[in-house]
Amino acid sequence: MRFRDRLFRIINGRYGIDSLFYFLFGLAAVIALLNLFLRLFYLQIVVYLLSGFAVFRFFSNNYEARRKENEFFSKIFIKLSKLYNDFRVRNADKLHVYKKCPNCKATLRLPRKKGKHKTVCPKCKTEFSVRIWRN
Repeated sequence: MRFRDRLFRIINGRYGIDSLFYFLFGLAAVIALLNLFLRLFYLQIVVYLLSGFAVFRFFSNNYEARRKENEFFSKIFIKLSKLYNDFRVRNADKLHVYKKCPNCKATLRLPRKKGKHKTVCPKCKTEFSVRIWRN
């Protein structure tokens, strides 16, 4: 029996690789690189635990539990990436200022004009005043 056939027989019926697996191994690699300089025993234990958990998930037969773990991770990752993208876009926008409506909490994009202004929320039609400090 060839090595390839034996490998396929071992992996057959296992959960395999998903985005959480890549994240765990990536995090373990970053911590391992950091630990090259710090040489802390506890960080090495964290690297072993993360790698061990990733390998455990890879060889697991419990598809439903691994799918739920990956789905939970994906939801959190999507929320964090959306927050980061919003922050990046808002930081790059020098012509507008972003304010929240006090009534419905919708985010409004207003022109960056110094002073105190009255504005109307397009979503809930509430009128409120906004103060912009700098241009």
